[in-house]
Amino acid sequence: MPLLILWGILAVAIGLPLALTLGDKGMAYLAGYRAWLGPGLVALTGVVVSLAYLRRRITLDASGLTVRSTFYTRTTAIGSMRLDRARIVDLAEHRELKPAIKTNGYGLPGFRSGHFRMRDGSKAFCLVTDNSRVLALPLRDGSLLLLSPEHPRALLDALKQAADQSTS
Repeated sequence: MPLLILWGILAVAIGLPLALTLGDKGMAYLAGYRAWLGPGLVALTGVVVSLAYLRRRITLDASGLTVRSTFYTRTTAIGSMRLDRARIVDLAEHRELKPAIKTNGYGLPGFRSGHFRMRDGSKAFCLVTDNSRVLALPLRDGSLLLLSPEHPRALLDALKQAADQSTS
């Protein structure tokens, strides 16, 4: 859905100038490369943004939890997580956990990726694709990981199991 919104906006951004150009200068102007330079750059930007949107992966291994999303990758050691305070939330109900300011991130309606500031000023790394099921993982440095995996409970259980194995 976010990509449909993006491409709808891009279609207007490409189509409106071309329609205005057609009305002002006629078909002869559209035959030149300059008429297509702007719309071509907008379309290229749309392709890059779409490909970035599709880059999403959460993996758990011996080095920790690795989140790859759009232009960002973050690996967090399991020992730096406060798993006893982790929870699965709906951001509509827990507005204090909703990212407020994008500091170095990527956002579309219903999608947030990258680095954000929370309402209280703390930092968060996000990969949020579904506001109704977000795994909130507090870190020992005071920051937060906000993730929307397919199965948040399964990821939380796997993190707890990995933490138990590393302490044994």
